[in-house]
Amino acid sequence: MIITFGSINVDFVYEAEEMPQPGQTLLAKRFRTESGGKGANQALAAARDGAEVVMVGAVGNDSLAEVGLQNLIAATDTSRVARVDEPTGNASIHIDAKGRNMIVVAAGANLVASSEAVEEQLLQQANVVLMQMENDVAEVEKLIRRVRKSHATSVLNLAPAFPLDEKVLSLCDIIVVNEDEAEALGGWLGCDAHAEALAVRLGTGVLRTLGGEGAEAFAVGEYIRIPAMKIDVKDTTAAGDCFVGVLAAGLDRGLPLNSAMERASVAAGLACSRAGSQMSIPDNVETDSALSR
Repeated sequence: MIITFGSINVDFVYEAEEMPQPGQTLLAKRFRTESGGKGANQALAAARDGAEVVMVGAVGNDSLAEVGLQNLIAATDTSRVARVDEPTGNASIHIDAKGRNMIVVAAGANLVASSEAVEEQLLQQANVVLMQMENDVAEVEKLIRRVRKSHATSVLNLAPAFPLDEKVLSLCDIIVVNEDEAEALGGWLGCDAHAEALAVRLGTGVLRTLGGEGAEAFAVGEYIRIPAMKIDVKDTTAAGDCFVGVLAAGLDRGLPLNSAMERASVAAGLACSRAGSQMSIPDNVETDSALSR
């Protein structure tokens, strides 16, 4: 079982030929509203890959809450998602004709989500605890410390990049970063941004995603490199979250890290080949089929 302590957002998605520049107004080709948030996306990706997932977070007492929760309710246990007075988190996502995106997030209710909602009995049942950085940093740190005392594997997606105490980072089993986040982390630690350098510096496992070049990891003294799936990119919005969620699902079912990474890379590739955030995330049957080709 996977516990995901993370953000729940509603995405306002604008598709245009190019990205807006400061002072510029563009007309979007298309607009849609979609469920999102790093925590919710990763929880859903894990659930669609076959994992049992408990979502822990917070939404507001507003009309956006139902949109943010609609896919999670169908796929995960949302009994520990709190209703609070802050507005439901939301994000403005701009996507250009090349599939690139720019995102601005208003955290709202996510910043008052409490890690105490992960009660000790639940924590002892989990194989994996998955966290990101769209919640209050102090709550993420508290949960990392608690997971360290349990038998569960802690996976921290350091996204968006935000400085955590080095001692806290070292308590994680696996830290997942993209290239920009790895550069930020390396800058804080005073080391190179590659997975091996970061892992050696922290004394823990580090996985770095490399976009179209795949991903690399260094954990328990082993270097792993896997390629990306070759696809025509339509929308990269949820690709990183899909990768992390499917990675967690693989670890939850006992796959070795390299196999979990290979599966996650294929699932992320499928997500890139489709438009949308949560709507682009594949299920386990689709991923199995792509892996067997």
